[in-house]
Amino acid sequence: MTYFIPDVSDQAALELNDSLRIGRGNKRDCYVHPGDAGQCIKVARHQDRLEECQEQSIVEWFYLNHLKERQVPLTHIVDCYGWVNTRQGAGLALERVQQDCGRSALTLREALHQGQLNRAQLVRMLSELKSWATKYAVVIADLNTDNLMVRPGDDESGASLVLVDGFGSRKPDWKFTLYQRCLPFSRIKTQRQWKRQEVTLFDTVDEICA
Repeated sequence: MTYFIPDVSDQAALELNDSLRIGRGNKRDCYVHPGDAGQCIKVARHQDRLEECQEQSIVEWFYLNHLKERQVPLTHIVDCYGWVNTRQGAGLALERVQQDCGRSALTLREALHQGQLNRAQLVRMLSELKSWATKYAVVIADLNTDNLMVRPGDDESGASLVLVDGFGSRKPDWKFTLYQRCLPFSRIKTQRQWKRQEVTLFDTVDEICA
């Protein structure tokens, strides 16, 4: 299967200035969509390494569409709205996880730093995430405190963890195709990797909360 970015050059190029930037990774920057505060846009950070920097966005685009085609409830993962044209090139528009006040939701790391979660709450939230990922055979490639955001709950339900990065696969390669075509394999991969990833996650949690 061939993975590619659709041509969006016929769209007006969106201006993404520093005031809109809400996240920065090694390969991508994330901005609030200038026309819709409920969306964010991920763009390649390094134009000289464009293909490498766009790999994860390509994975997210195809994998989220794969989940929606299977009618998987996006309870613990962001929605995807497609590709848009920006001054920095093609960007992927995704759901922006927000607090009730409209600000971006906290990453798990930020919530722990601010003392808004305790270990018991985190254990419950991770258990819910694991149950969802196992039930729907969702591959989690990188479970860490920066790839998870905390979606506020209402009066009837507590806060929940939402994957904003690190799912599907690390690259759009043959393994990524296999994860989409063989759900039992995807489920087994998530189950086998969960314990190791959870141990690493709690090592980070303990460092933050020390």
